[in-house]
Amino acid sequence: MNTSSPLLNANNGVVSLPDSVTQITPEGDVLLVVGLSQHKIQVSSHFLKLISPVFRAMLDAPMKEGNGLADGSDHDDPIEIILPEDKEQPMDQVLRTLYSSDPSATKFSVSEAKEIAILAEKYGMVERLQVFASFWLLKATKTDSEDSEVTEDDWNTLVVAYTLKVDWAFFAVTKGIRPKNTSLLKFINRFHDKHIGLRLGMAIEELRNTHFKLERDFRYRIEKEMGLCLFCFSHATGSYTQQCAGCSYPERHDRPYQLE
Repeated sequence: MNTSSPLLNANNGVVSLPDSVTQITPEGDVLLVVGLSQHKIQVSSHFLKLISPVFRAMLDAPMKEGNGLADGSDHDDPIEIILPEDKEQPMDQVLRTLYSSDPSATKFSVSEAKEIAILAEKYGMVERLQVFASFWLLKATKTDSEDSEVTEDDWNTLVVAYTLKVDWAFFAVTKGIRPKNTSLLKFINRFHDKHIGLRLGMAIEELRNTHFKLERDFRYRIEKEMGLCLFCFSHATGSYTQQCAGCSYPERHDRPYQLE
């Protein structure tokens, strides 16, 4: 997983607080400078290290000119860390959500949730956001779409469910995508992790083919609800639709796991 290369301010890592800055934690000792817009977010190093092992590694590492937050530097201004590859809005949303349990966090669109999920994966915050993911995914997976094509929202929901490891939503959204006659190539090409995107595309095509064969060969099983099991997708070596050893959801598969 690629991460932004954090850069410290050239002036020994110390900057004056600008007039316009988003404050997550008052009197925070870190100033994140995010994206090409260089949006500034003030936050405490203690909070960042608590929620993210990636931020912990950044902040515990030796700083420019040997200065670090941990060595009790006597300056009062925050240390500036530049994150040019990240996006301003999801960074702000993630930090607000985890710091203050912001009620508005339950109302993010699935498009916003996708960007948040990608950022959370990058910075090792997936487990902390899983409780919020249920709010984001519940409405998206229960929407009865009459679209015959896979929509952007369908794919974004799949990305959130996979990235934040929400198994019930992963099954539900792949079940909804299965009958739609759409090539997934355009979505796969935009997926933030090309390897996983390709595996998702292959898995959904296998799911479609498996369901088609059931309809053709066993007409009485036509109503069987078929989606992908997140556990088995993650552990698959030969098939994405067959149950793997250790899976707790046999009802999500055409065939149960069998010892060879």
